[in-house]
Amino acid sequence: MRIGLLILRRLLLMIPVMVGVLVITFVIGRVIPADPVALLMGQENADEALVQQIRHDLGLDQPIWTQFYVYVRNITRGDFGMCWSTRNPVLDDLAVRLPATLELVIVSMIVCIVLAIPLGVYAAVKRDAFGDHVTRVASLVGVAVPGFWFGLLLIFFFYYYLRWAPPPMGRIGFRTTIVPVTGFNLIDSLLAGNLKAFGEVWAYLALPVAAVSLRKVAQLTRLVRSSMIEVLASDYIQTARAQGLRRSTINFRLGLKNGLLPPITQIGDMFGDLIGGAVVIELVFAWPGAGRWAVTSALAGDFGPIQAFVVICAAVRVLCFLVADILYAVIDPRIKY
Repeated sequence: MRIGLLILRRLLLMIPVMVGVLVITFVIGRVIPADPVALLMGQENADEALVQQIRHDLGLDQPIWTQFYVYVRNITRGDFGMCWSTRNPVLDDLAVRLPATLELVIVSMIVCIVLAIPLGVYAAVKRDAFGDHVTRVASLVGVAVPGFWFGLLLIFFFYYYLRWAPPPMGRIGFRTTIVPVTGFNLIDSLLAGNLKAFGEVWAYLALPVAAVSLRKVAQLTRLVRSSMIEVLASDYIQTARAQGLRRSTINFRLGLKNGLLPPITQIGDMFGDLIGGAVVIELVFAWPGAGRWAVTSALAGDFGPIQAFVVICAAVRVLCFLVADILYAVIDPRIKY
């Protein structure tokens, strides 16, 4: 019952956060110097009566409060407006491009967790040993190196110099066809039983995933290491060692379980950060995702896709924090009280 109340409180706290996000995105969409009517009509010297009629049809001649009410009402109905540069509903364009971003981010997050937690535990258990020093230096470099620059290095070495990687031009080769079912090429290629396409999808994913996850792997490794060192130095761990418990039991059943509490917050925040960080990586690798689409729309002065992308990123981040709070309560029963 207590964990149910915890979830209910967190859900109620999500409401003002999302309202604030909607206010910010609405204001940004109204202050940028771009006229949606000009984008829609595609000409500057248009008939003034026609321009005013279109502005009326779009509700742009209404008071700002009325426009905000309509904006919030449409979003609650799943209507993010029109993408003026493509003449399509924003939700339709987003549905085409969002699976590419989610596939990149989900795979990157799995890579981060699979690599960072064992490396952090190893560095903490082997504190001040050679492996610990190597892990710390590598983590420091990973935190310091920008993801886009690392991506350019990967392209230069693995595609241009070594010819091991495919060209950074999308999610799959031009000669390979995958029937879209879920929008995730990894899943769709498996559903079709096309193992060759599955391997090709991994080949196109490898370098972008490495560029996106580098910084997060380094950050999470450092956090797991510091948290584990603090836990392994606690009194109950010393007591367990004095009682002769096995090292694996001490390190994993006692140490790792309690040492994961701070990294859980980092992991909960990681998904939203990876979506934001993937924007630049999508541009570097010509990845046809939602981030690249939002940047292209921003350069064209089309604020509808930007608003939709920001709202979805904010909602995803808030939901990730909710999941992190629930995991906190599951791992540490004191949180429920």
